[in-house]
Amino acid sequence: MKKWILVALSLSLVFITVKFYPFIEIMFAQTPAEPVMLTHTNIMERLKKTAAEKEELNYLVLGDSVARGYGSKLNHGYSSVVAEELAEQKIPMHLENRGVVGQTSKKLYDYVRTPDIQNEIKNADFISLTIGGNDLVKVALENKDPLSVVSKFHTIQRQYKENLSKTLSHIRELNPKAPIVMTSLYNPVSSSKPYYSISNTLMEKWNVGLKEVAYQYPTTRVVDVNERLQHGGENWLSDQIHPNDHGYKLIALGILNNIREGKQSAAGKG
Repeated sequence: MKKWILVALSLSLVFITVKFYPFIEIMFAQTPAEPVMLTHTNIMERLKKTAAEKEELNYLVLGDSVARGYGSKLNHGYSSVVAEELAEQKIPMHLENRGVVGQTSKKLYDYVRTPDIQNEIKNADFISLTIGGNDLVKVALENKDPLSVVSKFHTIQRQYKENLSKTLSHIRELNPKAPIVMTSLYNPVSSSKPYYSISNTLMEKWNVGLKEVAYQYPTTRVVDVNERLQHGGENWLSDQIHPNDHGYKLIALGILNNIREGKQSAAGKG
């Protein structure tokens, strides 16, 4: 009898290990070191110089529903706040928000190759980009299981990085000079929820991968918005995923602070 109990217990442990291995691997795997950039570029000063030569600068926003400003009463979410603040700094902006609700990194790559968007990229003086959240959401919806994101995380991230690299490469072929500011993904899960820790770990690993790609391209920044939002108070979401006006203003502040500073950009490509 004891033998059967031991066999059953062993099989149970094997089942639990196999089922929860992705969680164990994610939680205990060391997050890669933050990518380091080596040369310095002050984007605000660059925009001021361009503004001295042009009556109005073209500000192009690309990406998903967060780029679009979904959930906000502001016209275009964070980009409206950024454009208004730059105008006060004597950098007048013509804002073209081309964010698309539900857009994934693959759809964005297809989108930036359409004729109209290619023309807007060529004419842009400043570009904001937010993409990636729907890559994760899409897998959860297709599998009808949010936990599938954990088991397939490495595959999802690898495909995302490939799509992002192709997108940034295409943008730089069309427009080698316009500064690009990307926003990181953020964790919309409340810290009081039991799965907050695993979702935060996933976000950290995802954002490191995002930077690994972005920093390969000249004058391309990544603004860390996760910590800024998490410490911005509980009321920064309009629903379970999208920011409200307060949340978008926090993201905009992160972008503005980043471009005001002489932040580092990709080595030899500033």
